[in-house]
Amino acid sequence: MVYRITLKGIQKSQTDDSESEIPWEGSIIYKCLPENVVMREAFKSDELFCNEVAFYNKIWPTLANFQSQWGSVKDPFNSIPKCYLARNDCVVLKDLKQYGFVMPDRKQGLTIEQTYVVLKNLAHFHALSLAMKCHSPDEFYELLNSKDGISEVFFLSENDDYYKEYYREAIHNAIAMVEEELQDSEDKELYLEKFKEFCSEDTFFKNMVDLVAPSEPLAVICHGDCWTNNFLFRSVDGAISEMYLVDFQLVRYASPALDLAYIMYLCLERWQRVEHLTPLLRHYTAELHQRLLELSDDDSLFCGAPNEEALYELLLKEFKEKSRFGLGIALDMYPIMKCESNEAPNLYQSKDNESTSSIQPVWTSNAACRRKMTELVRELVDEGAI
Repeated sequence: MVYRITLKGIQKSQTDDSESEIPWEGSIIYKCLPENVVMREAFKSDELFCNEVAFYNKIWPTLANFQSQWGSVKDPFNSIPKCYLARNDCVVLKDLKQYGFVMPDRKQGLTIEQTYVVLKNLAHFHALSLAMKCHSPDEFYELLNSKDGISEVFFLSENDDYYKEYYREAIHNAIAMVEEELQDSEDKELYLEKFKEFCSEDTFFKNMVDLVAPSEPLAVICHGDCWTNNFLFRSVDGAISEMYLVDFQLVRYASPALDLAYIMYLCLERWQRVEHLTPLLRHYTAELHQRLLELSDDDSLFCGAPNEEALYELLLKEFKEKSRFGLGIALDMYPIMKCESNEAPNLYQSKDNESTSSIQPVWTSNAACRRKMTELVRELVDEGAI
């Protein structure tokens, strides 16, 4: 649960012959666990909170310190909100809204301009993992220990039974949307058959577990939840001047292609991908490669990694292999992105008389959600990804 807390006070100023008092007002963001115990259990809130606490207390300070050791970094990555306190029951953050930062409309997704800015910042963030893994491997892998590091929360083999009912419902809803959208299409059965095969109860969760497993040599500390609501932008004279990444509950050690799949398949429409996917991926690669150069000695780059073109080919291969992850996430996230506010679960209600099994995925059957889901299925089937 997220609250904005307004702070008011008096700022005192002392001079040689007088003392003045100036009214002061500000705000902070306060995040805490849901009071509803059932909700906490259903959404793994305690584990997610531990991940975010680990990120603010250990992961980000370590990566930032590593970055500060390289004087060659021209524009250090710092698009992480200041954290005043992070512990097992609360996180207190700087409120970026008071500085003019705004969140895009979740229903509309990202503009292409916003996507370029996000990918630049994401590339700089990912580069810290790759460079630190090369130059300080022992210190880097310490960030992944089970005691106070980060870990995968959702897609673990032991969670298969736990989420079976949840994903059974999400899959049922998604198939119903695609069926309705394709009802007059001659190739309806082709796409439905491939989609149903991907959604098979026997293999779906296992496939998602496999997709989040780290794949070297490109594995990085991913943001893990790269969708519209976790990007904040500030504009000056109509142009984006700054952006921040927020919400690190799903931070994971995995392929950077997972973060890219989130952005490309959740935040963009198909028409945007048709026109801009390749330029966007090349932009990400160029920013990643340049930052790796800045985080390297004269005689090393990504532990002897290839040039920019070869890095692009490596990333493109990963992106194609992980594209199915975007569809798996879409089963759950598209309804969240396209639903009306009153259709979303209310984590602020304290109803402890429900069972965990009664927690259902968000359901909406509006035209925008049906179209978006169907277009992604068509796209991935046409590309041979599913």
